[in-house]
Amino acid sequence: MCGRYVLKSTLEELKKTYNAIPDGLYEFEPKFNVAPSLQMPVVFQGDENRIIAPFRWGLVPFWANKPDTGYSMINARSESLRKKRSFSKPFSSQRCVVPANGFYEWKRSSSGKVPHYIYSPDYPVLHFAGLYEHWESSDGEQINSFTIITTQANTTIGELHDRMPAILLPDETDAWLDPSNNDLDTLQDLLRPWPDDAITFYRVGTEVNNARNSGPRLMEPYRDLFS
Repeated sequence: MCGRYVLKSTLEELKKTYNAIPDGLYEFEPKFNVAPSLQMPVVFQGDENRIIAPFRWGLVPFWANKPDTGYSMINARSESLRKKRSFSKPFSSQRCVVPANGFYEWKRSSSGKVPHYIYSPDYPVLHFAGLYEHWESSDGEQINSFTIITTQANTTIGELHDRMPAILLPDETDAWLDPSNNDLDTLQDLLRPWPDDAITFYRVGTEVNNARNSGPRLMEPYRDLFS
């Protein structure tokens, strides 16, 4: 799964990376410990332009009675996108990219779960494949939300976990973001594990375990008392 990630790129950098425009007066400060329920930038295709807008992490299906449903839908398994009611409609026409510079994963050990930071030395921005949804209550409350699609882990990440985010190559984002693209078989093929040699990780300190903690120090390699 993907339960925490880092986005330290500025809004200006994201505008250039995706050739997109911010939604209104949207401002964004880099975050080093993104957790579910936070409002984070996603990129999607608008009527005329590609848009960057803040959506809540945790998909709330349009048919949900309450927005709390979203807290259990931070990830969508690539294998079930066409099978599950929550994901089939967004997969067909409401696809987005979730920008990230890296993400955290925890490895089980005899002493507990040990956090690691995962990133690509070759790609400073990772393009997570995502889905988005618009939800509105009977009294007019509106929530825009998203989920990150996961796929089977590659050999590298398999040392930590059996799942990883589905990451798009830069030249695959156009096809993914095109809402008129209904070639679901080809889109499904994009959701494969990232190449083993294009991603790496290192251990970080346990401060990242608390979602209230933030700052670039969370990404620093772990140092024990004897190093």
